[in-house]
Amino acid sequence: MTDPLQTLTREAYALAYQMSGKREDAMDILQDAATKSLSNDNAPSRHSSEFRPWFFKVVRNRALDQLRRQQRFVHEPVESESIPGAIQDNPESSLEQEQMSNQIQRALRKLDFQQREIVMLKDFHGFNYAQIAEILDIPKGSVMSRLHRARMVLRNLLVDKN
Repeated sequence: MTDPLQTLTREAYALAYQMSGKREDAMDILQDAATKSLSNDNAPSRHSSEFRPWFFKVVRNRALDQLRRQQRFVHEPVESESIPGAIQDNPESSLEQEQMSNQIQRALRKLDFQQREIVMLKDFHGFNYAQIAEILDIPKGSVMSRLHRARMVLRNLLVDKN
């Protein structure tokens, strides 16, 4: 049985990595977010259902801060290595699955930052629309429309490859 905090940390690291594209940056982002969450008296209880979306918002904001500092915001693609914890969890996956995974990852890297971010939060991290709205600080309706547009762009990128 895995510790919920360990699972949350692994998922938050994956988001930080997906946003920054560098392992070292993702570790820095996660450390900054953990420090903030431990020192914030207004943070939701670690055992409440509100903590996970709140913590992901902190991770996202720290990642955005770091990207801005590095002047790599919006259109710089993520490194070409695999995204940890995203698709390739089964080491015995077939060649066909690996090729599809690589196509999806390449297509995701072609999305702009906001599109990639919203797809990651919904499809890789499993947040619902209300949670994504809270994390991104946008209305729920905007989440739905942005996600739809991002998925259409992703679909077109994948169809163009075949």
